[in-house]
Amino acid sequence: MKKLFNQDGEWHWFTGGLLASLLGMFSYWLFQKLSIKDYPFGITAGIGYISAQFRHIFPSLATNPLIKSLSTSPAAFVEFFALIGIIIGGYVGAKSTRQYSPETIPAVWVKYHGPNIWKRLIVVLIGGFCLGFGAILASGCTTGNILMGWAHLSLGSMVAGASFFATGIITAKLLYPKTGGMK
Repeated sequence: MKKLFNQDGEWHWFTGGLLASLLGMFSYWLFQKLSIKDYPFGITAGIGYISAQFRHIFPSLATNPLIKSLSTSPAAFVEFFALIGIIIGGYVGAKSTRQYSPETIPAVWVKYHGPNIWKRLIVVLIGGFCLGFGAILASGCTTGNILMGWAHLSLGSMVAGASFFATGIITAKLLYPKTGGMK
């Protein structure tokens, strides 16, 4: 059991990779058996399913063909529960390794940008919008493109994944210019 975790109590990279691979194989088998869709393990349609539920509040969404299809799609419904599982799994994983320490504003953010919560909120909202827009452009999120697309040797997913990594590095350098990987 000790080999599953690093000395800091974090999951070993091999453990995480193995579990992600097993989850990918299981989801691929499950989705094929259920005949829901021909590609496994993504969450973008789940976010679309949530958006589709707002069609009752915003009537213009009801006429959008994508929102209309996601409101009745079994795959979108399943991916909605995958989103819930990600939240629960992240919490359980953090609690099980004793790494759970909720914070409103991360210390590194305060160091570089100050303790203003509104500034943090605005940056997070803009970042979330950009992330969602990028997921639409890439025809899927990092979960689907990297975890499953790379496993299927999808060229589009490889380009999208490389773009995600490059953009993440550039963004981190812009937000935290003097932070390095050393403690």
